[in-house]
Amino acid sequence: MLAFSCRWLAAAALAGLTLLGAPASADEPVSFASAGRGDPIQGYLTKPKGAGPFPAVVLLHTCLGLPANRRSIADALAVWGYVALFVDDFATRGLKETCSVDFTDAMADAYGALAYLSRLPFVDRARIGAVGFSQGADTALKIAGSPVGGSDPGFKAAAAFYPPCANEAGASFKIPTLILVGAGDDVTPAADCEQLAAAQGSMARLVVYPGARHGFDLPEFGAGRQVLGMTLAYDRAAAEKSRAELRAFLARRLAP
Repeated sequence: MLAFSCRWLAAAALAGLTLLGAPASADEPVSFASAGRGDPIQGYLTKPKGAGPFPAVVLLHTCLGLPANRRSIADALAVWGYVALFVDDFATRGLKETCSVDFTDAMADAYGALAYLSRLPFVDRARIGAVGFSQGADTALKIAGSPVGGSDPGFKAAAAFYPPCANEAGASFKIPTLILVGAGDDVTPAADCEQLAAAQGSMARLVVYPGARHGFDLPEFGAGRQVLGMTLAYDRAAAEKSRAELRAFLARRLAP
């Protein structure tokens, strides 16, 4: 894991939802190079009002691709004071979903997004976090377990919505990490995240939402849908509480 993570770090160095006001720029299509092979990647950038420099967040989607509420997520982050970059791993690769495969390009794309944000004059490169959802949350946890150091500031914090925690069993987080999962999730069980978080000590905070299923923050799934064998369901109460948790976490961990 050490050699794997350092490779991406080196490659990257080279290469409340209620809106109180509108962001200065919203959902602007941008392009950047993935770390490693340099694949062209598409993303969507949203910026707060003002000159900055602002802290920033790299957003990593699920195995189903970008969520229907992508823009509202980014707008909320901008109102909170963060530049938001939603990475689209699929568009330039012609992919529709990666739910049945090990999507190995995700880490390189995340570090490519980090490098892109670090070059923007209105971003504080020392205050960039990663927020992932399901498969993207797996990437966020991998980032949390990656070594930090050298001249590249790297990611400063990671947040993972309903991640497959069993994939990271034995990991040792190097940056503060927030894990949000539903007690009723039968895709990425909360029990796995409880074990993982317990091994991290103060480096991880775990919040489990009673009764919530996988994708609890995504309104597109309504009261419940079966998608590729997964039960996905929106839970408004869990969604609102998780946004509040995320806001407080980012405020603590990406503060100047």
